[in-house]
Amino acid sequence: MLMMSIGQFDVKPAKAGFVAKCSEALRRGLSRPPSSSATHPTLSTNHNLEENPVKIVVCMKETPSTTVEKSFGPDMRIERRKEDAVINPFDEYTIEEGLRQQEKHAGSEVIALCMGPATATDNIRRALAMGADRGVLVTDPALAGSDAIGTARVLAAALKQIGFDLALFGSAAADAYGGVVPSAVAEFLGMPLLSFAGKLDIDGSTARIERQAEVGYQVAEASMPALVSVVKSINEPRYPSMKGIMQAKKKPIDTLTLANLGLDADTVGAAGAREEALSAEKVTAQRKGEIYMGNEGAADRIVAFLVEQKVL
Repeated sequence: MLMMSIGQFDVKPAKAGFVAKCSEALRRGLSRPPSSSATHPTLSTNHNLEENPVKIVVCMKETPSTTVEKSFGPDMRIERRKEDAVINPFDEYTIEEGLRQQEKHAGSEVIALCMGPATATDNIRRALAMGADRGVLVTDPALAGSDAIGTARVLAAALKQIGFDLALFGSAAADAYGGVVPSAVAEFLGMPLLSFAGKLDIDGSTARIERQAEVGYQVAEASMPALVSVVKSINEPRYPSMKGIMQAKKKPIDTLTLANLGLDADTVGAAGAREEALSAEKVTAQRKGEIYMGNEGAADRIVAFLVEQKVL
């Protein structure tokens, strides 16, 4: 069940998948059975957190550092180098929120889930150094070139296999800024998505968030298991400690392939991608300026400039 309140006005409970619905165009790209037949992960039925811990899965992505020069290959895909790879900056807040929820609910487990190349284990280790208990890497040559829908399909299948009470996502990825993966994962799973959370609380079997609005904030809640995407204002990510770095070396990282997840290679990767990049060009770092001295004719020049820029 999903419920949302805005100020003093309550919205009646909606179906669990309501908030997770993507746009009409996005839904046409998804293929899953009706929500009535959706398969949910196998989870504990008792969410009394004083007796049962929370199984938290934080979904993270490896992206090129925002400070390095980007380049595209002949297929218009970003050329990725191991030495430039970092944890998606937005996902650092996801990891931190998972760890904070673990601290609030004793005995909880935090699992870092990543889809990427085999070398992504290095950044999973960094998540483990921050405090996550174990990692899961989904890697397969057929995954190269996956678009947002393909990525969501894989993450949804992995979440089903791992099982979870709470799945956390960042609001976007620094290499694409699409921001649709959390919604698409929720759609594949037929579960509610609590999006753009600036605050997250778990009360018994209910996950509740606060989302910033134009005036004040909105409160939304859903029964667990649930998916939550977080924004940067939710917390301040911690730095891995030396002790955490040393402990991370001994923490397990499981590897899954498409065969393990029961997915067809034709539905993911470049073979299943519905998005296509046609061209790209660098953003002009500096714009040519013009200084006009004196008052005579200044107004006419300003109007002419605005006409040239098609503002007027």
